[in-house]
Amino acid sequence: MFQKKPKLSDTPEITKEPTSPSEQKIESKVKPMTTTGGTRNYSIDNSLRPKPAPYGLGVDEKKEGSKLHVGADIHLKGEITSCDRLIVEGKVEASMTSKEIEISKSGVFNGTVDIDTADISGQFDGTMKARKRLVIRKTGCVTGTISYGEIEIEPGGEIGGSFKQIAGEQQSLLAGMESNSKKEDAETEKASA
Repeated sequence: MFQKKPKLSDTPEITKEPTSPSEQKIESKVKPMTTTGGTRNYSIDNSLRPKPAPYGLGVDEKKEGSKLHVGADIHLKGEITSCDRLIVEGKVEASMTSKEIEISKSGVFNGTVDIDTADISGQFDGTMKARKRLVIRKTGCVTGTISYGEIEIEPGGEIGGSFKQIAGEQQSLLAGMESNSKKEDAETEKASA
């Protein structure tokens, strides 16, 4: 009927004292960390990532063709083949047959080109055959022997050398140069015989 009142004292009441440390059990509420071999998963769906191209194929196989971009600090010399579009920001000394050439404000091209369209904002010096269209921007400077289908020169654009308009389908400039050299070789052989 009567309940016992608890004792009020400074020392707590101990019911059972462990006899050895091995009998003590400590429960941890911290879960151990797991590693994934150094990779992290940020919940990116791997099916959305672009797949690598098979060996021998380009990453972005587009119908625009091949493109060569010569950066601002690059100096390229030689013959450029199998290039549909050339973008020049550095310096190029070459011969090429292509579809398009774009020379940026900082770009310099010295050499021979046989091209469909040319867009010149920098400097060109040499022999150019722009079968369809030649555009010289206000910062552009074109010198040399130039033939073109159509020409557009913005106010401020500079030209020098010999310019002539071509009409109709023309053979490529490099093929024309090769056939001329073959004719000269044949004439030289006849003269020496």
